[in-house]
Amino acid sequence: MIRLGDGWVSLERREVLGEHGPVRLGSRAFDVLETLLGAPNRLVTKEELMRAVWPDTVVEENNLQVHISTLRKALKLDRNMLETVARRGYRLNLTLADPPAPAVPGPVSQTFASPGPVLVQRPANIHVVDDEPAVRSALVRHLRSFGLNASGYESAEAFLAQCNFDEPGCLLLDVRLHEGSGFDLQAELTRREAPMPIVFMTGFGTIDMSVRAMKAGAEGFLTKPFDEQQLLATVRDAMEQAVARHAHSTQRAGICARFAGLTAREQQVFELLLLGQMNKDIARQLDLQEVTVKVHKKHIMTKLGTRTLVDLLLVGKMLGKLPELQQRPHLHA
Repeated sequence: MIRLGDGWVSLERREVLGEHGPVRLGSRAFDVLETLLGAPNRLVTKEELMRAVWPDTVVEENNLQVHISTLRKALKLDRNMLETVARRGYRLNLTLADPPAPAVPGPVSQTFASPGPVLVQRPANIHVVDDEPAVRSALVRHLRSFGLNASGYESAEAFLAQCNFDEPGCLLLDVRLHEGSGFDLQAELTRREAPMPIVFMTGFGTIDMSVRAMKAGAEGFLTKPFDEQQLLATVRDAMEQAVARHAHSTQRAGICARFAGLTAREQQVFELLLLGQMNKDIARQLDLQEVTVKVHKKHIMTKLGTRTLVDLLLVGKMLGKLPELQQRPHLHA
């Protein structure tokens, strides 16, 4: 259960309990709430929310506004907690008195089904890579003046050698460097699967250059000299993305480690469970007793830290093992 405003939220049961009993929320309003809880303290754009809540339907934006208003009234959330970011989206601001948990992910069931208290991630670091000392120093100094944690690097090599990839971070990267280009560094980070959003900088940007950057996955593209408001807005968006990507990467690494702990037979059973097959069907296909399949399933659930078959599907999706089916498989207890 998650404490939120004047109520308690159970994502697993899709229930909200208030001081005087259950709070009635429509399914769409709960979907909006679940999406916001999945990204605490981060701006969730209107487009993200509408894709999550109405994935196959074109709806008017005022439908989203109605459900946001419903959540505020039902849970007595003020506009500081459920914040409207004008023309962009919404942010659910949550804090904890306790320090954040360590980076090692908890059980998958806590992550996907009933996360318990929502933890605040530490802010992302900002890494400035620019081979012009004056520009680099000015940018770092300017960002630090706003209370942001910024560091400067004179080259891609210096950045790769000194950056701590175990912490969330984003990159302000000059397109043209004395040695190579910003695109080369972007390609290297992609190769390393480093979950780091990149904002490119240039003194002579072209449309072709900006299109190339965006197609390669850049978070933004800034032309020197910078507009202060645009710079800060772009950097803050990149920081939010950095925290979200780092959390996802850490979570996936933990799940991969758990999956590697399954025996070869357990991995076979796991992949058949993802197909929605019943115990007796798995037993027949693997030439096992049905009771043996049940034992394997219990071991799989324990090792992966899951409690339900829905959790297993989410693990399979994160591992890239969820089969592409024309329709969703039926899940059997």
